[in-house]
Amino acid sequence: MHIASVLTILVRRTMRRRRARRSRSRRTYSLSYLLSRQPKTLRKHRDYAVMIGHLYASKRLQQLRISRRCYTLLHHARIASHNLHHFYRTYRLPADPFFPLFFSIKRDYLAERERIREERRRYIQGAVRSLPPPTLSGIKYLGYLERHYNAAGLSPLWQEHIFPSSKKQADAFSRYDRSAWLDLFDRHLQRLEQRYRDLAPVITRRVHACLVLGLVPARIPPPRPTANEVARRYRSLSLVHHPDRGGDPVLFIQIKRARDALLES
Repeated sequence: MHIASVLTILVRRTMRRRRARRSRSRRTYSLSYLLSRQPKTLRKHRDYAVMIGHLYASKRLQQLRISRRCYTLLHHARIASHNLHHFYRTYRLPADPFFPLFFSIKRDYLAERERIREERRRYIQGAVRSLPPPTLSGIKYLGYLERHYNAAGLSPLWQEHIFPSSKKQADAFSRYDRSAWLDLFDRHLQRLEQRYRDLAPVITRRVHACLVLGLVPARIPPPRPTANEVARRYRSLSLVHHPDRGGDPVLFIQIKRARDALLES
């Protein structure tokens, strides 16, 4: 393809995008459309019926068309009450009681949403803090581990699979036993290994072995625990999880494998 043809195609694409942006910016909205895009919870507000009454009582409001920018300011309730007169003048709106009522109702809704989010956040944090110390330490370390290998210093996989995002998930995690947590940690380390090329398999195996024995590393990448630390921790866990003492055989096998992996690596 000739350079001239390529340039022509690029110019046409640019022009189409500009026309699309202009058409979006020229689009106008009615107040009825604005209300139809609001959450149904708004209708339960004590002043909602009064606000609707103002809309249907005014022919001008029913015929009013607002710009995209004005729609956004209304939809997100971004105008403070002391700036309403500037809002009316800027967008040529009538100083009708509908607008302060709408802003008040939407702000109450947003405040309630924020209160619910904050309550959920506190509940989840409390549930996580109540987990056994070895489990909590493992959760924190896996978050640090992903942030270390993530180019932006974030932990998307940890947020999705390890840290609970809802009360229901937090309650489910609180019922996990040690074996369930170790299985979750193992699957998570496999995901990290697949996503981050710099994270070598030897590192993920060492991290998992340390988590099984409760020897949460202090640094990233994790140093290998000393033989004395591994032996001491293995003896301590054996007293609790050995099948002859009523422990879980599957968990005890994991503990033995973790000891062997750390002593041989």
